[in-house]
Amino acid sequence: MKKETSQWSKDVRKAVIDKDMTLKQLAENIGYSFTTVSAVINGRYSNASYQEIAEKINKVLGTKGLPKRINTPSDEWCASVAAGLKLKHMNVTQLSEKLNVSRDRISSIVNGKLMDEKIVNDINKLLNIEIPAVPSGDD
Repeated sequence: MKKETSQWSKDVRKAVIDKDMTLKQLAENIGYSFTTVSAVINGRYSNASYQEIAEKINKVLGTKGLPKRINTPSDEWCASVAAGLKLKHMNVTQLSEKLNVSRDRISSIVNGKLMDEKIVNDINKLLNIEIPAVPSGDD
């Protein structure tokens, strides 16, 4: 299922083109990595600083609004993963190898910055975690 692109994301992409910039140049201009800026624009970044980053993007490009914040794993779930890894004498690299997922992606998920339900479910099964990653009622 394809994710719908937000209006803010479309406006930002158009403004980057209109200003004859690249996303890399935009990222350098606001002091963040290309990866972080791209993730904010594409709605895949939900770290607490996403709003600050979006506001800097808006200031440079003259756009308005904010990206919709995505669901991310709760602090409780992340702590459960850390405990589960200790119990299994595993680290994030070993977890990524067992699940055949990049270490960076696993790290983003277990540190509460990115949500991927399939990977969360695989982690839950592997580490016997029963706490929901996103408690009901969270947006």
